[in-house]
Amino acid sequence: MRTVTKPTTYLTTAELQQLATAKFAEAETLPNGPEKQEILKSAYGFRSLAEMKGWLSSELQPPK
Repeated sequence: MRTVTKPTTYLTTAELQQLATAKFAEAETLPNGPEKQEILKSAYGFRSLAEMKGWLSSELQPPK
């Protein structure tokens, strides 16, 4: 049996931050409601991932 894999996209910390900023900007243009809440949830998720990725990458840097 053959296994099908989905392509994986690796985003940098900067790209995740840009996505979060774009989502927050998009949410500002919408009236309060479920659609705005979903976009805000996505924005907070991207921001959280960027922060976590930043923490992980800072730990992997060689000492100065």
